[in-house]
Amino acid sequence: MLGSAVRASTNHRQHYFLENPSLLSSLRHISSSKSNGNANQHSFTVSYLVNKCGFSLKSALEASKRVHYETPHKPDSLLSFFKDHGFSENQTLKLTRKCPELLLYNPDKTLLPKLEFLYSKGVSTADVAKIISFYPWILRCSLENQLVPTFDFLKNWFPNDTIVQVFKSTPLVLQLNPVTVKYISQILRDNGVPDKNIVMLVRSHPKTLLLSPKKFNKVLCKVRKMGLDPCKTQFVVAILALTSMSRSTWEKKLDVYRRWGLSHEEILAAFAKSPWFMTLSEEKVVAVMDLFVNKLGWESSFIAKNPTLVSYSLEKRLTPRASVLQFLVSQGLIEKSFRSTTFFIASENKFLQQFINQRAESTQILKLYQEKLNLSR
Repeated sequence: MLGSAVRASTNHRQHYFLENPSLLSSLRHISSSKSNGNANQHSFTVSYLVNKCGFSLKSALEASKRVHYETPHKPDSLLSFFKDHGFSENQTLKLTRKCPELLLYNPDKTLLPKLEFLYSKGVSTADVAKIISFYPWILRCSLENQLVPTFDFLKNWFPNDTIVQVFKSTPLVLQLNPVTVKYISQILRDNGVPDKNIVMLVRSHPKTLLLSPKKFNKVLCKVRKMGLDPCKTQFVVAILALTSMSRSTWEKKLDVYRRWGLSHEEILAAFAKSPWFMTLSEEKVVAVMDLFVNKLGWESSFIAKNPTLVSYSLEKRLTPRASVLQFLVSQGLIEKSFRSTTFFIASENKFLQQFINQRAESTQILKLYQEKLNLSR
């Protein structure tokens, strides 16, 4: 019996190598660095991942450091398990490439209870397959110690049906540590942050709640020192902005705005009004400031006092409307000293009605505007 098992294992390996003979030459170096038995096992794993799961040779070699198969029996059973539970072939291959360790799991003992838990909470079979293929790491979480207590904690914040929607849009929420989230939530409440804003934080940006309490406290204190009102949405948005970047990145953003003549106080005041002001890329900031300061002749201080202007799309909003403004100024239809946030933040219909349609030159202006818009598409 033992001899038969060994022969069967050897035949399985030979079969997978024959499917892709080029792998043999690519894997020769493995034998020189490992004992023969380990090398064969390692080589078989790589071959399986390439032939059956669509891995590149490089990614298969990397994954084989963490997963090992002697025969295709166990990984084949996992692939069949996902197929039997509504996963398409593409979804199954996608999740195995993201998290190859799943091919080592016991499907009925370890994975099935987690899928059944999600089904019991109202997540459809199709949605489970879609979510897991996108974020397979959920299946590595403990059902008893992570998924169940986290779901129970979230019920305090969201109605049952809303939790499903939150989970579908942000699977990461089920990996939050309930103890940490409870602690951070209480810190926010103690600092005057309304529950609705805490819910927004949990729902839209759960990664923030993966921070250690110590680091979160540090960010919270920094936001408070800037004078932001805890009762307003900007307070939690500022926390999100600060946790999304390192200290060195923050300093670089400050330098970018300083180069346009803004003081440290002006920059912080702009951040307090619109925290996303400091999250934009250096290229975007430079382009927007160049448009307003160099091309339109507006003062950089005006932009700092109206920081939401920086967040709009250059191609789809700012540049086309700036071209209209330049034309109106050149024709003497608007004073050069004209400054208006409405010109750029107004809805499309309001912009056309207020600044184009009512003018005698409306046809010419509209043509110019539409040409600029078309260039952005």
